Amino acid sequence: MAKFLYKIGDFAARRAWAVVLIWALILAGIGGAFAAFKGETTDEITIPGTEAALVQEQLKDVFDMDANSANGKVIVQTEDGSAFTDEQKKAVADAATQTGNIDGVTSVSDPFATQQQMVDGQKQLDEAQAKIDQGRTETANGEKQLDEAQAKIDETRAKFEAGEAPQEAWDEFNKNQDELNKNRDELNQKQDELDAKKQELEDGKTQLEDAQRQADEGRKQLEEANAPQEAYAEVDVTQQEIDAKRAELEAGQQQIDDGQKQLDEGKQKLDDGQKQLDQAREQLENFVPTEEQWAELDAGQTEIDQNREKLEAGKTELDNGQKEIDRNKALMDMSSDAVMVNDDSSTGVVGVTFDAKVGSVPAETLSDARSSFDTLSDAGLKVSYDQNMEEQMPNMKPTGEIIGILIALIILVIMLGSMVAAGLPILMAIVGVGAATLGTLALSGAVEMTSNTPTLGTMLGLAVGIDYTLFILNRHRNNLAKGMPMRKSIAMAVGTSGSAVVFAGITVIIALLALNVVGIPFLSVMGNVAAFAVFMAVAVAITLGPAVLSLAGRRIVSKKRWAEIQRHNADRENYTAAELEEAHVAAQAREEKPTGWLKFILKSPIATILASIALLGLVAVPVASMRLGLPDATSESQDSTAYTSYVTLADEFGEGVNGPIVAAADLPDGTTAEQAKDLQVSVAQELAQQPNVDAVIPAKIADDNSMLLYQITPTEGPNAESTTELVHNLRDLKVSSDNGDITFGVTGQTAMAVDISENLFKVLPIYVGIVMGLSLIVLILVFRSILVPLTATIGFLFSLLASLGAATAIFQWGWMGSLFGVHTPGPILAFLPILAVGILFGLAMDYQVFLVSGMREAYAHGRDAKKSVIIGFNHNSKVVVAAALIMTGVFLGFVFSGEAMIASIGFALAAGVLFDAFIVRMTLIPALMYLLGKKAWWFPKWLDKIIPDLDVEGTKLEEEAERENATDATYPAGGKHLTGESATDEPNGSVRA
Repeated sequence: MAKFLYKIGDFAARRAWAVVLIWALILAGIGGAFAAFKGETTDEITIPGTEAALVQEQLKDVFDMDANSANGKVIVQTEDGSAFTDEQKKAVADAATQTGNIDGVTSVSDPFATQQQMVDGQKQLDEAQAKIDQGRTETANGEKQLDEAQAKIDETRAKFEAGEAPQEAWDEFNKNQDELNKNRDELNQKQDELDAKKQELEDGKTQLEDAQRQADEGRKQLEEANAPQEAYAEVDVTQQEIDAKRAELEAGQQQIDDGQKQLDEGKQKLDDGQKQLDQAREQLENFVPTEEQWAELDAGQTEIDQNREKLEAGKTELDNGQKEIDRNKALMDMSSDAVMVNDDSSTGVVGVTFDAKVGSVPAETLSDARSSFDTLSDAGLKVSYDQNMEEQMPNMKPTGEIIGILIALIILVIMLGSMVAAGLPILMAIVGVGAATLGTLALSGAVEMTSNTPTLGTMLGLAVGIDYTLFILNRHRNNLAKGMPMRKSIAMAVGTSGSAVVFAGITVIIALLALNVVGIPFLSVMGNVAAFAVFMAVAVAITLGPAVLSLAGRRIVSKKRWAEIQRHNADRENYTAAELEEAHVAAQAREEKPTGWLKFILKSPIATILASIALLGLVAVPVASMRLGLPDATSESQDSTAYTSYVTLADEFGEGVNGPIVAAADLPDGTTAEQAKDLQVSVAQELAQQPNVDAVIPAKIADDNSMLLYQITPTEGPNAESTTELVHNLRDLKVSSDNGDITFGVTGQTAMAVDISENLFKVLPIYVGIVMGLSLIVLILVFRSILVPLTATIGFLFSLLASLGAATAIFQWGWMGSLFGVHTPGPILAFLPILAVGILFGLAMDYQVFLVSGMREAYAHGRDAKKSVIIGFNHNSKVVVAAALIMTGVFLGFVFSGEAMIASIGFALAAGVLFDAFIVRMTLIPALMYLLGKKAWWFPKWLDKIIPDLDVEGTKLEEEAERENATDATYPAGGKHLTGESATDEPNGSVRA
C-alpha cells in the first residue's frame, strides 16, 4: 500500500498540472451530471415494514386514502383579537376555494363552513327530535285506544263464552230503556200540561156559559121591557164578545184534541217500544251468540291486531329514528372537535391536504397555496403557516460552513505559520465536498434522499477533507525540514501519512457503509452519501493534494521557517560523522522525553485512566434518560412561522392538535352495516376514555364494514412521552363486540415518528456490533496487535456515550440550551445515535491511526514499547490536536446553521470529537499503552503468519529510501548535501529531486 501510494504521490508531484486538469474534468463531468439529472429531495423519513407503515398500506386498500399525505394548516387570526366578521369569513372562504383549485391540492377545509355545517346539523337533529317526540305522543294515544278496544273485545269474548250478552248489548239496551223512560217521562209531562189546558178550557167554557146566560137574561129583560133598539147595543156587544170567546175556546178544544191524539199515539209507540225492549231483555237474559256475532268479534280482533302491528312498526321506526338521532348527536358532539375555530371566534384554522406525501410537496405548489392566503391581510387578518405549508428544504444558514472554515483557517495558520499552507487543506476539502455534493445531488433524481443527506455529506467531507490533507501536508513539511527534496518529500508523505489517511478513510467508510446492513433506506442513503464524501476527501488528499503541493513549492513553509531549514541544512554540511551521530542521539533523547500534557498523564497512568473513565462516565449519565424522536416545529427558530403556528395552535386548541393520531379499528368478520354504525360511536367513546386522549373524531366506515377510522387528538404534543405511551396503548387495546374483539392499528405522522425512533433504537446495538467487528479487523491488520484495537474500540464507547450524554443534557433536558439555540427541549433526533456511531467511530479510529501509527512506527524501528508511546505522541499529537480542533470547529459551525436537525448532529459530533480526541486518544490511550508496555503489541504468532503486512506506517518504504540515500553520492543517509548544491535552484523554489 505504501509503495503504491508513493507512486501516486510521485506521479502527482511530477505531473501536477495534468492531475489538476484531470480533477477539473472530473468536477466538470460531475457538475454536468448534476445539471442534467438533479432531482428533488424530500423531508419524508420512513421505514418500510413498521406498524404505522403497514397500517398506511391497509388504509390505502380499504379506504383508498394515504394517511401520510401532507396536511398543512393555515392559521388565520383577527388582528385585534375580536370575533371574525361575516366579511372576513367570506374572505377566508374565497381563499380556501382558490387554494382548492391548485394542482397538487386534493382538498381544503374552511373552518367557518365546517362550523356552519355543525350548526345546521344540530338544527336538523333538533327538528328530527321534535318529530320523534310528537310521534311518540301519537303512538302513546293510539296504544291507549287499542288497549281500550282490546279490553272490550276481551270482555265480549268472555261473555260470549259464558253465554252472556256482551256488555255493549246491555249498554245499548240500558241506553234504549233509559231513552224510552225519558221519552215516557216527557210524554207524561206533556199529558199533564195538556190536562191542565183541558181544565182551563172547561173553566173557560163554564165562564162562557155563565156569561151567555147572563146575556140571554139581559136580552130577555129588554124584550120584556120592550126596550128601544138602542138599548140592545150593549147586549149585542157582549154577545159578540161571547161569540168570539166561544170560537177561541172551540179552537183551543181542537188543539187539545189534536194534542191528545198525538200523546195517545206517542204512548202507543212507547208501549210498543217497551214491548220490544222487554223482548230484547228476554233475549239478552237468554243470550246465545250467533255466527255473525262471532265473525264480527273476530273481525274486530283482526282490526285491532293489524292496528297494533302498525303501531309496533311505528314504534320500531321511532326507536330506530331515535337511535339514529342519538348516534348522530354523539357523532356530532365528537366531531365538534374538528371545528377549528377557537372559543372567542378570533382564530380559525384552514386545513390543506396535498396529494404528495409529507416532505415531498413541490415548492411551487406550497408557494401557490400560501399566496392564496397572503391577501387576507387586506381583510384585517394575520396569517401564519405550519411546517407542512413551508418549503421542506432545511433553512440552512451559510454561516455553518463559513464558521467551520474560519475556525479551521485560524487553527491552520497558527499551526503552520503560512497562509498558503493553511489554505491548502481547506481548498482540498472544498474540492472534495464540492465533488461529493454535486455527485450526490446528481443522483437525487434516481435515488430518494432526504434534504439533510447532502448536508451531512458536506459536514463530514469538510471535516475529514481538511484533516486528511493536513496530515499529509504536515508529513511533507517535516520531510522538507529534514532536507528531503521537494518531489520526493511529497511522494514520501503520500506513501507514509497517505497510507494512514487511506486506512483511516477506509475505517470511516466501513462504518458508514455498514448503515446499509440495518435495512433502513433513508439511513442507508445517508451512510452511502457520507461514505462517498469521505472517499472523495481521501481521493483528493492523495492525488490532487500532492499536485497542488508540487505547484506551491516552498510557499507551504513561511519564509522565516524556510530560512531556518536552509541554515540548518547548511550547518549540517560542516558536521563530522561523530557530530551527526551525537545530534542523532540528542534528537532521539528529545523524542523520548515526555513534556507538557504527556508528562502530566504519565506520572500516574492508573490515576489518569480512572479519572478519564470517571469524567466520561459522568458526562454520559444523561444517556440513561435519552428519548428518541423526530423534530417538530418547536425545534424551529422562535421567529419562524412554523414555530409561531405551533404555539398558536397549542394555545388556542391544545398542544395535541399538532400531533394527531390516525387509528384504524379492525372489526370482526360478520359485522353488519348497522352494527358498524353502532360500533363507530361506542368504539369512539371507548377510545375517548383512554389515558392521554383529548378528543376522538370518527372519520369513516369501510364499505365492507371491516374497519372504522378515527382521528385522535392527544393531550400533549407529538414528541411528548404521554403521546408515545398513547400510541402503544392504542395498539394493545381490545374492545369487545357481539362478533368478537376489535383491535386497533395506529398510523399518521406522530405514530410514524414513534415507530421510526423505536426501530432505530432497536437496530443500534446490531449496527454497533457490525461496525466494531469490521473495524476491529481493519485495525488488527493495521497495527498487528490485539490490545491496541481493543482499547481503541472500548475508548470509543466511552466517548460515544459521553457525546450522547452531552447532547441529551442540552437538547432534551435544556441545560445551557440558550447557548446552542435550544429554546424548547425535546427528544434527541431519532437517527442521531446511529449516525454518531458510524461517524464518530470512523473519526475516532482516524485519530487512533494518526496517533498510534507513530507509536507503531517507533516500535517497529526497535524502540522500547514505553518510549514508543512518547515518541509517537510527540511526533503526531500536534497534528491530532489541530485535526480535532478543526473538525470540532467545522461541526460546531453547523450547530448554528439555523436547522434543528443539523444542529443536534453537529453538536453531538463536535462533542464526540472533543471527548474522543482529547480525553480518549490524547489521555486514556497513551496512559493505557504506557501501562501495558510491550504487552500492547502482543500478537499471536500464528495470526502474524497468515495476515498480510499492510505497512500503514510506511516503515518499509522509509527503510528503502534510507538505503537509497546511503548509496547516493549526492544525498547521504543523514540528509546532508555533499555537493553543496542549493535546494532551491529549481523553478518556483522547488527542491531538486
